[in-house]
Amino acid sequence: MRGRLFESGAAAHRPATLTRQADGSLLLDDGGTRRVLAPSALRWSSRIADTARRATLPGGAVFETFDNDRVDALSRRGPGLLHRLERLGTLRLTLTAALALVAVLIGLLWAVPWLGDAASRFVPRAAEARIGAALLDTLDRLSFQHSDLPVATRQAIEAEFNDLAVHASAPPGSLGLIFRRGGKLVGANALALPGGQVVVTDELVALAPRPADLAGVLAHEISHVEYRHGMRRLGRLAGLSVVLMLITGDGVGAVYDLGTLGAGLLDLGYSRGLEREADARGAALMRRAGKNPDTLALMLERLSAASGEGLPGWLSSHPPTQERVDAIRARR
Repeated sequence: MRGRLFESGAAAHRPATLTRQADGSLLLDDGGTRRVLAPSALRWSSRIADTARRATLPGGAVFETFDNDRVDALSRRGPGLLHRLERLGTLRLTLTAALALVAVLIGLLWAVPWLGDAASRFVPRAAEARIGAALLDTLDRLSFQHSDLPVATRQAIEAEFNDLAVHASAPPGSLGLIFRRGGKLVGANALALPGGQVVVTDELVALAPRPADLAGVLAHEISHVEYRHGMRRLGRLAGLSVVLMLITGDGVGAVYDLGTLGAGLLDLGYSRGLEREADARGAALMRRAGKNPDTLALMLERLSAASGEGLPGWLSSHPPTQERVDAIRARR
């Protein structure tokens, strides 16, 4: 095949030929010198349409040729991926892109949650407790303040919590109850941390006329602990981060921002599924403890009335309040 030879570090070139010899070796002849090379010694560039191909020689010299078919035969490999995609045609390329998109969506909707859940099962309980302690420390620095609840009120709520914990399937000694003032960031809320600690804020207690009214919320949070929802969500978030990096290629720019938004919305979808699971398990736990599951529905209605549903259901980490209330009361 005919081409031209660039010596290492030089812009000038001269005509050259590359010939396969009977013994399988390659003879490079530039008119002044003749070099015998092993085929494996040449590193060819990928084929892209009819652009020139380059082979890097030992020592840094480069042989360039437009004879792509002979290069493919010489290197015993077909055209490169970009060249094959170019020859597919618009329709086939569109179909290929559509199939790739479907594969990505299947991965995001089913594979990532499954892998996140599977990974969470291998996290030791001690490590999970350390993660929960670190999260609590972060919240204490960002928003939480010491609780101002009277001792009698806390003891009454702890009694409700202990009644439910006896019937829970969480490991012995893993469940605990913590009181905090939520502040502007958290407000009236309750949350289960990885490891088993359940936090209840003073603002939430203020919405409950009696400590017993909080039993449904406590059962819901205990259910999060039983199902290890905190670790499962962290696993799913880690999986989404990996997929995001694979799709965008890096963490910079508008593509990353859009990808982050999309991943965030998917995570909200995953979260809503976990909340529904905790509602169902919480209602069952309430019945097992001889309590009325309707207390959770009543507290959800009070929370909704106090704060309002500021975001549409698909932008909330929890399902719409009325949907949750109807589902809880349907399980009576």
